[in-house]
Amino acid sequence: MKRTAHNNLIACAFSFAFIFMSVGVASAQTANAYGYSTGYGTVYGSFGLAQTMQTMYNTAQMQMQKTMARTAMIKRWGLAAVEKAERESSGKSSGAKASAPSNPQIVVPPPRVVRNHGVFRPDPTADTGKALADALGETPEEKALIRQIYAGTKAAYEKEAAPKGWNNNIAGGLTLFTVAAMTVYRDVEAPSDDAVETYYKALNAALDEIPAFASVTNKDKQNFNNMTIAFAGLLLAGYTEGKQTGDAATLETYKKLAGGLIQLVLKTDPENLRIENGQIVMK
Repeated sequence: MKRTAHNNLIACAFSFAFIFMSVGVASAQTANAYGYSTGYGTVYGSFGLAQTMQTMYNTAQMQMQKTMARTAMIKRWGLAAVEKAERESSGKSSGAKASAPSNPQIVVPPPRVVRNHGVFRPDPTADTGKALADALGETPEEKALIRQIYAGTKAAYEKEAAPKGWNNNIAGGLTLFTVAAMTVYRDVEAPSDDAVETYYKALNAALDEIPAFASVTNKDKQNFNNMTIAFAGLLLAGYTEGKQTGDAATLETYKKLAGGLIQLVLKTDPENLRIENGQIVMK
């Protein structure tokens, strides 16, 4: 029974990704875009949040480029020298008296303004598991499986997120989703903890650079964050089963699903995400 429900869930999730991706592209300027009349709005949040995510990837890409540039400077000049240059730059930004930099060859960008646009105040009454089950599942068995996968993934995520300071921040859910989707799509080992932390910081900084995120409600942020966690769980559950059973067809199906969800959530071609020199790269 569970195997049948799981196979049906693959079809449901696969259709979900591509139907809503297609609807969003075709009618991005209408109130019905992204399938709001069929339950997607309940899971994703407001239409405004869906539109705002269109600009997030490009902004995060620029943040990653800054991170890579900093890494290159550290390799050349050393961490202490780069951090000193950053402190000097920060002093100038705060209105301190200008002085000659200790090393004029180290040019660092101004320190970013921390706005915490991705942070939300959680509502304990929100039942994302039920919303997802109702949107994706057709039978009681499918709905129960969706809720089970979501609950397990959410619990594991929160256990890892709390000590890192990722909890109640949609940058955390997006990071988990990206790592899971990229791993499944490319059928590779997950990136290192350092690479994941770097990616999280880039996403967190990117959210702060998008003014529209300041007006997104706590509820919409929470729903979106939970949705990305749920998608990560669905992908990893199916992918793990495919790897354990050696089922090439299942792995191929989940690769397609991961690609569709990357396009749906991150608004980019899945081929643009890869691991190079141990780091997550956004093309």
